[in-house]
Amino acid sequence: MIWYKFHIGDYLTHTVHLSDAEDLAYRRLLDLYYMSEKEIPLDTDSVARKIRLDLDITESVLGEFFEKTSTGYFNNRCHVEIAKYQHQVENNRQLGKRGGRPLKTESKTELEPNTNPNRNRNRNRNTISSQTTSTRFDDFWSAWPASKRKVAKSECQKKWAKAGCDAVAETIIAQVNALKVTEQWTSGFEPAPLTYINQRRWEDDAGTPAVGRKVI
Repeated sequence: MIWYKFHIGDYLTHTVHLSDAEDLAYRRLLDLYYMSEKEIPLDTDSVARKIRLDLDITESVLGEFFEKTSTGYFNNRCHVEIAKYQHQVENNRQLGKRGGRPLKTESKTELEPNTNPNRNRNRNRNTISSQTTSTRFDDFWSAWPASKRKVAKSECQKKWAKAGCDAVAETIIAQVNALKVTEQWTSGFEPAPLTYINQRRWEDDAGTPAVGRKVI
């Protein structure tokens, strides 16, 4: 990805103790993570050369703000933002295959005699709302990993609509895509989707990976 959101307040809060060199290292490591859209390699010598800073500074910043895993140095905030970006790219790709976004057209359906116009408008709103809910819920359900806890789809769909999840569907789906590759979820300790919706877990940090490091 060639751009990402930068939360200045969060960044300053967590980096006020860094030296100028460490601050520069962290910014360049974030750029490297987002540009490659994957974890930072374990070869710290090579990483230090890429960000053009000393090895000891590079390793110090990696140890504080990134989690060392078997595949590389992991940063949860970066991972979530990349998942959101990739989901949007895929949405745009699918829209492109269908010829782009549908044009907004004005309904020209003539009202039958003695028909209440307000009743017709309300019926149209309910139909559109129902279709939108169904579409975004299907995306959520498809993103959820297959397991014995993935049950009660009809009840989940009702809770999804009642909770107004369509308004934050991008955030929810991006978080699910990020969480389902974590050790906790791949080890079979993911929550049931119904529990996830009922407890509105996308609104707090309860469902995010506990990486034991500061993340920006």
